[in-house]
Amino acid sequence: MTEPLVSVVITSYNTGRFLPETLDSALAQTHPRCEVILIDDGSTDDTASIIQPYLTRVRYLRIAHAGLAAARNRGLKMASGDYVALLDADDLWLPQKLAVQLEVARRNPTAGMIVCDGQEFGTPSSRPYLLSGAAATALRRSGGGEITGQFHREFIKHVNIRCPAQTLLPRLVIEEVGPFGDFEAQDYDYYLRVSARFPVTFHSESLVQWRDREDSMSGPRVRRDLNWSRQKLKVLRAYAGVSQERHRQLIENQIIWNRAEVMFHCGELSKNRRASRGLIMLLRARLFPPMALPFVVASAAPRVARFLHKMWSNRAGQGNE
Repeated sequence: MTEPLVSVVITSYNTGRFLPETLDSALAQTHPRCEVILIDDGSTDDTASIIQPYLTRVRYLRIAHAGLAAARNRGLKMASGDYVALLDADDLWLPQKLAVQLEVARRNPTAGMIVCDGQEFGTPSSRPYLLSGAAATALRRSGGGEITGQFHREFIKHVNIRCPAQTLLPRLVIEEVGPFGDFEAQDYDYYLRVSARFPVTFHSESLVQWRDREDSMSGPRVRRDLNWSRQKLKVLRAYAGVSQERHRQLIENQIIWNRAEVMFHCGELSKNRRASRGLIMLLRARLFPPMALPFVVASAAPRVARFLHKMWSNRAGQGNE
């Protein structure tokens, strides 16, 4: 039986200093049939010279700078594999990553996405896990290290996945779901669209290393929660108009929650005027439950703010802590 071909799509923008390590981790996969595609999104650093030694083993395309979604979509068009695996240019895989996930995919043929665990690296406070939310909770309760289910509602509430490098996508799923949307959090938008149509399989093997960088697209750590809340809010607002009607009330509630969360993080960064104005607006809307109330209390008392932020993060599902 012929082993499936996996297309590894790597996108890079001015991350040449990380590329050798990332490419080496992709090329070192124990799975025998891989094509590695590198899309250079108009980098102005030394990427072109750095990748020269890899050109006999990597399909390389440089395009005019158009953003991450456009670069990923170009990679998808070039991909000819039975599966597609995404890898950002600064993240790493363990050698058995694809082999393990393909075996999981064989056991779960209806899954639209296979998602593994991993760890952060790069700062002393980096976490030893990448899965969170309902996925981590379900895995812990299953006791088997693997679970497949309908996770769409959980993705509306919480992202669950730290980075795209954790995923493996069957080509047939990509053909049905279509290209990435033009969002900063385009990966989250894609998870919503995949999970709306297909079951998702999570497994507990730690196979990915996500590089925690102060100069990443997520921004410096001090602003990261605010940036992520804003990015998620944009995706949810757009998704509300195309989602299934039975999910729209949950999406609207989550939009309200994220608006309050954005205001809370503004308050944490001492943008008090904007934070207070936004929270007051939410309270005046007389929404039930009063989602803004915890954030109002937190903004008024910094110690309470830190406690509530940790509490709500745990509630959102830091299930592996």
